[in-house]
Parts: sequence; C-alpha cells; structure tokens
Amino acid sequence: MPPKQAQSKKTVEKEKKKKVEDKTFGLKNKNKSKKVAAYVSQVEAQVKHSGLQNKEAALKEKAKRDKELAEKAKKEAESILVNTIVQSKVPLGVDPKSIVCEYFKQGVTCPKGNRCKFAHDLAAGRKSEKIDLYTDRRKEDDTMETWDDAKLKSVVEKKRTTENKAKPTAIICKFFLDAIETKKYGWFWECPNGGEKCAYQHCLPEGYQLKKKKAKEDEEVEEIPIEEMIEEERAKLTKSTPVTLETFIKWKEEKRLQKEKAAKDAHDKRLADIKAGKTSMSGREMFVFNPDLFVDDESAIDTKSKEYERTEEEIAALANQINTSLFTDGGVLPSDDEDEDEDEDENDDSDEEPENDEEDEEGEGEYEEEEASDE
Repeated sequence: MPPKQAQSKKTVEKEKKKKVEDKTFGLKNKNKSKKVAAYVSQVEAQVKHSGLQNKEAALKEKAKRDKELAEKAKKEAESILVNTIVQSKVPLGVDPKSIVCEYFKQGVTCPKGNRCKFAHDLAAGRKSEKIDLYTDRRKEDDTMETWDDAKLKSVVEKKRTTENKAKPTAIICKFFLDAIETKKYGWFWECPNGGEKCAYQHCLPEGYQLKKKKAKEDEEVEEIPIEEMIEEERAKLTKSTPVTLETFIKWKEEKRLQKEKAAKDAHDKRLADIKAGKTSMSGREMFVFNPDLFVDDESAIDTKSKEYERTEEEIAALANQINTSLFTDGGVLPSDDEDEDEDEDENDDSDEEPENDEEDEEGEGEYEEEEASDE
C-alpha cells in the first residue's frame, strides 16, 4: 500500500481558517468590540500554532520513550555483565583506593556505590605513585653511569682529599623526618638545610616506622583475654604446691594476719592524722569514740532485734570458717553411703518440726483458756 501524500500548505491554511470561523461563529461586533477582537485573535493564534505544539509534544514524548527504553536496555546489559566482572585482589600493603574499581572501569554501576573500597576514578593509578622513602634519590641520580671524565676526576680528587677528614654522616636529616611526619614530603619538596647540598641523609633507616602508622598499629592490636593471660602465666610456673587443707589453712592465716596488720597500720595513721589536725573524724568514728554524743529522740525506736545482733568477733569467726567438705581426704571423694546418711538425718529433722508446731498450738490453747477464766 503506497504511503499517504502530505497535505499541501493551501489545504492546511483552509482547514485552519475554517476552524477559526467555526469557533467564532455567531459572535457579534467582531470588528467593533475590542474584547471580541482580542478573543478572535487568540483563537486564530491557537489554531495557527496548534500543529506545532502537537508536533513538539509528540517529539518530546518520543524522546522520553526512547530514553526509557535505552535505560532499560542498559540495565539489562549491566545485570548480565555484573556476573562476569571479577574485582582484582589487593596485594599486601597496597592501598585499595590506588586501584580502579573493575565495575567503574567497565562503565557499569558499582553495586556497593560509595561504600566500595576501590577508587571510582580512572586517574587513581597515576595519582597513587609514591616516592620510595627508604632510598635517597640523590644517589640514584648521581651514579657513575652519568659521569664524564671531568666529573670522575673531580670525584676522585675530592675523595682523596676529604675521605679522612669528613666522612658522610649516617644521621637522618631532621627536616626530612619532619616533612615525612607532617605529610609535606613530595617530588617538589626541598630541604631547608641547603636543598640537595644537605649533609644529612634523606632516607629512612631500615625498620623505621612512621609515628602515626605505628600508633595506628598499636591501636589495632587485640587485647588478650584475662583467662588466656592467667593460663599463660600458670604454664610458665616451674614449681607449684598442691592445694590441700593444711596448705590452704596456712595460707588463709597468713592472709588474715596481713590484713589485720594493714588495717591496724591504717587505723594508727588515721588517728595520728586526726591528732595532728590534718583531717577530721567521720560520724562513724565519732560515734565509736564517744556514743554519748549522739542521743535519739523520744519517738526513736530500736529497729534491731537482739536475736540477730552479733559482735565483731562473732562475725570475724564466721568469715574465717572453712568448709572442710570441699577438700578431698587423700584424693578419695565422700562415698554415696555417707551422702545417704546425711539425707536421712535431714529428713528426720524435717519430721520432728511438725511436733513442735503441735506443742505450740496446744500451749496457745491453754493460754487462751486461762485468759477466759480470769475474765
């Protein structure tokens, strides 16, 4: 089927004129009223430019659809290409930011985005070139291969005259070290101490570590758990004494004496400081020194029961009691028969308790009867 022929300009103009007449049909005073004339001119402009507007809108819509299709095709291609890209491995001691990301290099959107450890800059490889801090560049530039006869002759003469007077020093230039630590060292850095004529070395000695780098490594050292430290120290012990009841009692007695002596020394020192006026007594110390200084009000009550009152000697005796059942007798654990006997004794005690309760109840009943008879 042959394509349709485009309309001629005359036909298009006639159609536009007809549209204007149809829209302005029936209007009065077309040529007299300004408002009507303005409306007619507006309709004519709309009809005249309607074709261009429709054409521009169609072009924009087509460009938008083409862009969406291109983006969709690109995403599909990237989804296929992502599975085939493999990131390069980072060599030991190399900064990952000096290596260009393989996804970025292939023009594919990196899945990690800003969190990617590799560089998203094609010039990263050139920027990452660094100076070797462990070699003196002046030695590389000034080698025998670059000398001529006159230079060789002058060097020999200088070595012969100055070799025994002023040997080259092995001291590192302080300006060089300062520039390294403050990150000012680079290709265009010049030593303030005479530049290339500086008498000191412009290279780092073997094994030298930058202060910031060393501090960072110290922070990254993992702390050893205290359990492992204890086990390591125990493994270092060559002589050890087995813990028995006798050795434990002896050790505990020594510790108790040490504690009492330390407490007595601290108490004596405290009293000496109080007498010398270096410090003042606390409320507890004042109460112990003279309880009569503290008098309760009439409404005060004694909240402590005499049944539970204990002296300091009784408390110390309870604290120093040793449970001998925790220690084995010659490496032999208590037999099951002994455990059963202990359980039976406990059961007998529990059976006897209700009898006491019954006796208490009978006593209470007799007491109530006596009160009733008195009344």
